[in-house]
Amino acid sequence: MKYDKLKIDLSKETTIGDDSYSVDITIGLHPTDNFTPDFSKTITVVSTNSQTGFQVDEQREEAITNYMNQINN
Repeated sequence: MKYDKLKIDLSKETTIGDDSYSVDITIGLHPTDNFTPDFSKTITVVSTNSQTGFQVDEQREEAITNYMNQINN
């Protein structure tokens, strides 16, 4: 079965120690079989304070892409 992204929600960033923080990314998913109801999956991404905003954005997008590839392959 394949899944489509419906919506992406980011939680508030949470500090982890002095050098890193995390964010929960909730992905709304729609099964393409049209029998299974929509659902969501939350993944956590940890970033470091040394990363730029662009690097953090890329890291989060890569985590979403990797999850989508994992469930669709």
